[in-house]
Amino acid sequence: GEDYIDQLTIVSEKLGKVPEEDLDFVTSEKAKRFMRKLPDKPVPSLKRQFPGTPSDALDLLGRMLQVHPRKRIDVDAALRHPFLSQLHSPDDEPVADSSFDFTFEEEHLHRVRLQELIWEEVGDFRPNCLPVAPRRDGSRAGGSGSRRSASSRPSRLYNA
Repeated sequence: GEDYIDQLTIVSEKLGKVPEEDLDFVTSEKAKRFMRKLPDKPVPSLKRQFPGTPSDALDLLGRMLQVHPRKRIDVDAALRHPFLSQLHSPDDEPVADSSFDFTFEEEHLHRVRLQELIWEEVGDFRPNCLPVAPRRDGSRAGGSGSRRSASSRPSRLYNA
């Protein structure tokens, strides 16, 4: 969708209107109001939307497309689903020792900071593409480590 309103409309058209009791996970009151106003329309079955698809694939898809996160199939159950039985290998599916830390997503990304992060990412994968080549120890002239000051970056990025 073009924006969250369009996205919610498309989801509703394909999966049906979310029942009131399933709106508890939606944190935006504006989104809840919008979802409540969506029309109750018959939803074509997944079999009709995806003709010729094996029934076990449609079953897994239906479980994965549950709008409410607590009703959605989890990764372990999805890997054990009959549709994935030929791909499932418990001995070759490592499990992380800890939960992933998403706190990096809380950073406020203004334009300059976003540009800095892009330059750092480029430098991690293609250091020779950066305006200043890294030293043998991995640091760069004008700064320590892979982090560089905004003044050492090409000004054309900041004046775009």
